[in-house]
Amino acid sequence: MTFKELLFKFNTFVEEKGYVTKKSVGLISPIFPHEFNVSGGHEYAMEIFKTIKPIASSLRYSLIDTSFRRMDMEHIGFSDRHISLFHMAVFACGVMREKINAYINELVFDFTQLLTERLEILKDELLFTTFDGGQILNFNLKREDCLIESLRKAMISESKILPLEGRRNFFLAQNIECSGPSCEVYFDRGKEFEYGSRFIEIGSMNFYKYRYNARNGLLELSPNQIFVCGIGIERTLMAKQGKPSVFDIDVLAPLVEIVSRYFSNSVECSIFINSVRTIVDCVKSAIFILSEGVKPDNSSRGRILRKIIKNLTNQMKYLNLSKSNILDELQDKVTEIYGDLYPKIKQQKIDLKVLISNKFKEEVS
Repeated sequence: MTFKELLFKFNTFVEEKGYVTKKSVGLISPIFPHEFNVSGGHEYAMEIFKTIKPIASSLRYSLIDTSFRRMDMEHIGFSDRHISLFHMAVFACGVMREKINAYINELVFDFTQLLTERLEILKDELLFTTFDGGQILNFNLKREDCLIESLRKAMISESKILPLEGRRNFFLAQNIECSGPSCEVYFDRGKEFEYGSRFIEIGSMNFYKYRYNARNGLLELSPNQIFVCGIGIERTLMAKQGKPSVFDIDVLAPLVEIVSRYFSNSVECSIFINSVRTIVDCVKSAIFILSEGVKPDNSSRGRILRKIIKNLTNQMKYLNLSKSNILDELQDKVTEIYGDLYPKIKQQKIDLKVLISNKFKEEVS
């Protein structure tokens, strides 16, 4: 299954199920004013969540979104599953809290059906961790039985449901107010893998039911609640394609191949593969971010971009690639691969090599 095939399968599935297709939020979202969009469709979820009047008729929507997580930058090259900029396929339902439980059954069934029937992942290859209660802020919350019951109704074996106490399966986002229990979905690569690399998180289900009140530090039930199901497209492809690293999937392997051609032999490339993957990740992230009009300045987002470009430049100097045409080749390939999904990288094309030369020559020397 390729990147484009997975997108097609997802879009066909949600269309058949009656979810309304929403436009991608993209990397710039008012929900995250100092960061880039860290997840899929938060802007739409918050629009429902912040509505004071109870929503009697359910609002069901889906989208494919682009996300960037600064915290993941530290793992690039050393982890087999982390990339900074990735894509999420999400579908969700929002409604007044008195009705939400009835829709949770439906969404959990849809999600397991997407994974097992459309994406053809075996149920035995999946593991679901759920919220088993615990101390959240000053509250001792109970386990989320509706999630566990919905998984059982979707014919998920009890042995594949792992309730965990505490914060591990509770989404607490004080900066965007909404919080609630979550269910993380893992792909089991098999017993031949060590436990550190055996299970890959490929998706999650998030139940946004609480408001975080910063004035008094309380969690308050929201009049309207949202249940969101989503998969990380690149990690799901890593699982489906049986690749040892996310950088080996069909949309990232060609970028790695471009960098690899600049080494004298495969052994040299293998020794420095972490640097190769860092270059690929930085170039892809920089191209997407620059297409949004972000500048490498002292703004919060600008500083993230500065760090990306500095990491990229340092790795290129380390590998003696600074005078090569590698950036032109990578930029052309990124545009070719992602241009249809993210048209801005075609419309707002910026010469990455010139930008680095002009803005960072002294800083990284």
